[in-house]
Amino acid sequence: MNANLKYHEILEEDLVVEMEWIKEEFEILFKSKTEKFTQVDKKIANDLLNYILENTDVYDNYILLNVLEETTNAIEKSYPSLFN
Repeated sequence: MNANLKYHEILEEDLVVEMEWIKEEFEILFKSKTEKFTQVDKKIANDLLNYILENTDVYDNYILLNVLEETTNAIEKSYPSLFN
């Protein structure tokens, strides 16, 4: 049972690191454009979020699901015109 708890802790830590990485990627790609987003920018942003959402397995763990949801919501809030 202790190994199972450690496994879920590791999954959570890995997901937090991955979510920090995706936030940094959005900053690198879009922060300097300051609301002057092209259709290509919007497609890239949506494709990135879709990829993360579709390929991140949270193993029915609500903590991991919340981390994923908080990150995607923060990204969408930071760059609202990318997701119109």
